[in-house]
Amino acid sequence: MPITILNLSSNVLLLRYMTDSLGIAASVAGLIFAGAKVWDAVSDPLMGAFSDRISTPWGRRLPWLALGGLLCVGAVVALYTTPDLSGTPLLIYLSAMLLVFATAYTMFNIPYIAMAVELTPSYHERTQLMSFRVVFSSFGSLIGLSLGPALLAWWGATRAGHARMSWVLAGFAVVSLMVCIWSLRKAPRTHQQLQQPPLRQQLRSALENVPFLWLLTAKMVYFLALALSVSTLAYFTKHVLQVSDEFLGLFLGFQSVVLILSQPLWLGVARRWGKRNGYIIAAALYGVAHFSWWFAGPGEPISLVILRGLFIGIAGGGTFLLTQAMLPDALEYDYLRTGLRREGSFTGLYVLVEKLSGALGVAFIGVFLGAMGYIEATEGQRIEQSESALLGLYICIGVLPLALQAISIAAISRYGLGEHQLESLRSAARERRT
Repeated sequence: MPITILNLSSNVLLLRYMTDSLGIAASVAGLIFAGAKVWDAVSDPLMGAFSDRISTPWGRRLPWLALGGLLCVGAVVALYTTPDLSGTPLLIYLSAMLLVFATAYTMFNIPYIAMAVELTPSYHERTQLMSFRVVFSSFGSLIGLSLGPALLAWWGATRAGHARMSWVLAGFAVVSLMVCIWSLRKAPRTHQQLQQPPLRQQLRSALENVPFLWLLTAKMVYFLALALSVSTLAYFTKHVLQVSDEFLGLFLGFQSVVLILSQPLWLGVARRWGKRNGYIIAAALYGVAHFSWWFAGPGEPISLVILRGLFIGIAGGGTFLLTQAMLPDALEYDYLRTGLRREGSFTGLYVLVEKLSGALGVAFIGVFLGAMGYIEATEGQRIEQSESALLGLYICIGVLPLALQAISIAAISRYGLGEHQLESLRSAARERRT
């Protein structure tokens, strides 16, 4: 919940803040944003391998959650309380704060995800466990994506308005972070293995884990679609639908509520048809729902907006839950195959791909919109954009997510790790030990 408040609000609002409030060209802003994401991605396997080896009285993972979470809060506030700079000094400042945020996000996120495989060995319990993650992450989305734009609508999308918004979101993040750390103080802990293969050898071994490889591919393409759609939405509502940030917040808030309420549905789908097939259904719905933006425009009936938010929320609940639920199974498959506990290293590689996809998506939006003639502004002014710039927004939010989800479905169709396959591997491992 705390990291989602900070990360998703930044993913939706920060790029537009740089172009429409600080007057930075879209192509430059996209490249700065993407550069930090690339570093975020590269640092993931390093953080994962390090957390596999560390030993503290609080376990391998928990100290990083506390340190990384607090640094994330400070970095986001620093990004939105930009000093009175311009030109190169402003770009250096933003780049530095984005790098701090990216590093802190890695410090929190990798150990956090790696804990899932340590908390329970049950195939279906892991899905249920991840559904709790999705629910509280969605509460974070509700705060970051709904309250954030609502505050900007109240205070104005100026430098001062963004600064006030960041302090409010930081307050929610700190409180939920403290609850998270306290709640995990007695969680089951797996002790580190000091004799681990070198990181390069571990990454090479990951490529031999076929289910993990296909899950990795599907996740990469899905997160590229997600980055395109999420980062474009703030531009699309402002320049195409021509509505306020208050509307953007209400839409994202409704979508987050639907995502939360959809969790029992996807738990049932996973139990009945399996996690892989459930993901295929959710990904197809996500792609089609986003393609419907192609037919949207100013003055669109509110009923169509609600219907679109309903389907995107339901689909997002499934794609988010089931990609997360398949990861612990792929990690256990590695342990049963090799006998090594290296959840952190694999999680680092998994999140590396996720972050690189996000970086590519944001960089593409900045460069693509710049090429299509998007005009930057200062202090949140609304500037009339050209037809080609508006077409670029339609392509980023509607056409590309549909095409990318089709590729993601093709990849996950090759993932063949289900409950029966895992149980067979467990039985074989027990026989070897006896």
